Amino acid sequence: MRFTKERKVAYVLLLMTALIWGGALPVVKNSYEETTAFRFLFYRYIFAAIVAVPIIFYYFHRVKAKTKSVIIISLIELIGVTLNLALLYTGLSKTTSIEATLITMAGPFITIVGGIIFLKEKEERNEILGLIIALSGTLLITLLPLFADQIVEVEFSLEGNLMVLGHTLINTIYFILAKKYYNGYPKFYASGVSFIVGLISFFIIAALEIGGVNELLSATTNEIVKPPVFFAAAYMGVLGSVVALTFYIKGQEMIEISEASIFGYLQPVITIPLGVLWLNENLNIFQIMGITLIAGGVIVASVRERRRRRKRRHRVIS
Repeated sequence: MRFTKERKVAYVLLLMTALIWGGALPVVKNSYEETTAFRFLFYRYIFAAIVAVPIIFYYFHRVKAKTKSVIIISLIELIGVTLNLALLYTGLSKTTSIEATLITMAGPFITIVGGIIFLKEKEERNEILGLIIALSGTLLITLLPLFADQIVEVEFSLEGNLMVLGHTLINTIYFILAKKYYNGYPKFYASGVSFIVGLISFFIIAALEIGGVNELLSATTNEIVKPPVFFAAAYMGVLGSVVALTFYIKGQEMIEISEASIFGYLQPVITIPLGVLWLNENLNIFQIMGITLIAGGVIVASVRERRRRRKRRHRVIS
């Protein structure tokens, strides 16, 4: 694995994405005292769509097969935005941000397997080792507390956890489809179309949930000005959608999807401390040990091969 300039850029983009998305669940969970999951998603895409409209106009005349591009992106984003986020944030309303994070940590492993099966990607030795280390951290966090209920208190929300697990599977399908079909499209253009898809779809769902368009508009006027809701919607609408999604799509285009997915293991390093310190959720020793393994796995996956090459060059020079 050559550590090229392009790979360095991809790593920076994916690291920034992990940091932004790592703060997402606690920020959003905090807003649920004032609103619902679907209304939050509608508010989120109001912010995202405001940014998306000029982006779409800027890139639209530069894209060939305009109608075809909109159809392809819209269909993929119905999976990646509407179905995917509906499962995640509805599940989050029924469970803790820490529990949700622990389940989504299986996502990078599923994505790597999907990349190998469907995209015929190959793994470097350091990536495999890093994956094993990070996956062991995931298993430590997720499974050991089940067998240690005498030591730590474990709470489960089966319905919420199943929804988050469904999100993890759908998210893998989405990133594989994006990797396969978004080549050739400007990444801001693809992201911009996805924001419009999110705005329209969650407007419809939120209106059905609350009982009509007038009721939704009334709730929007009352809720979006409340600080927890405004901050969560703005954070996810601008940083979580416009910045992070674009960075992720661009970053995974520059390297293998399996390698890009390893950065997903970094998100809990942000999410879990926020959940504990901000939302007063529980943290136990197994989670601390698991986070350490996860961070170590990401480091091994990204630098171990590079150091080996340096040693080889040193031997040749000597």
